[in-house]
Amino acid sequence: MSGTRRLSTHPAHWPLPARAGLWLATMLLCLASGLLLCVEELVAARQAAQHRRADLQMQFRSALKRAAELPALTRQQAELDMQLAKAEQPLWPDAGEDAALLHAKLARRAEECGLALESFKPQAAGAGHQAGATIGLSGSYAGLQRFAELVSAPPLPVLIDGIDIAVAERGGEEALLMTATIITARRWKDKKEQP
Repeated sequence: MSGTRRLSTHPAHWPLPARAGLWLATMLLCLASGLLLCVEELVAARQAAQHRRADLQMQFRSALKRAAELPALTRQQAELDMQLAKAEQPLWPDAGEDAALLHAKLARRAEECGLALESFKPQAAGAGHQAGATIGLSGSYAGLQRFAELVSAPPLPVLIDGIDIAVAERGGEEALLMTATIITARRWKDKKEQP
């Protein structure tokens, strides 16, 4: 009897309204699980869209901030261009013969430092290099240091490209002999040439 009771409790032996209710409940459960899976995908897509929107808003705010700063940056660039033009005034002229001017400056500075300007060989500006000179000086170490400091300061500064220092005797005393290559610091001819 218990076997028959078990069989009668099986849904196949239930009355039609009960079986229809079970079938409907199973269908609703399947439908709900499918809907849940679909909703999870939609929620993930929505969250991704929200993150993308937040990123775009951040980029937009950043672009607005840069656009707002543009006039100030343009004004700052104009001020820097004016400062550059003012700073370039004491530099060597763009063209012309300046070997005599360079010789006069170097001789005057050597005399101020207690040095003797022993040689001066001008070098004209050419392709790939600027005008300058090869010089020979003799004197004390402190005088050579002071000379290098003075000639590299404005107005009309020069760059010391290479130095060779040797010890020699002059008139029974030891003196330093410096041979150096001097290059004139020139103005930029074109903004595109600037580093």
